[in-house]
Amino acid sequence: MDFFTLYAALRHAIVMLRIAHRQAFFGEVDLPADPDTLILHHGSLRAMAQGSYWD
Repeated sequence: MDFFTLYAALRHAIVMLRIAHRQAFFGEVDLPADPDTLILHHGSLRAMAQGSYWD
C-alpha cells in the first residue's frame, strides 16, 4: 500500500508543479530561488520516497 500512496502523492505533486509553473508564466507569482518549494508538501513526498515517512 505504501507504493500506491507514494505514486498518488507523486502524481499530485506533478499536477501541482505544472499549476505553479503556469502561475509563474502568467506573472501571478514569482519563481522562488529553490524550485522544490513549488511542490506542495515536498517534505512529505521526499520522506515517502526515502521510506522514512511511515516510520
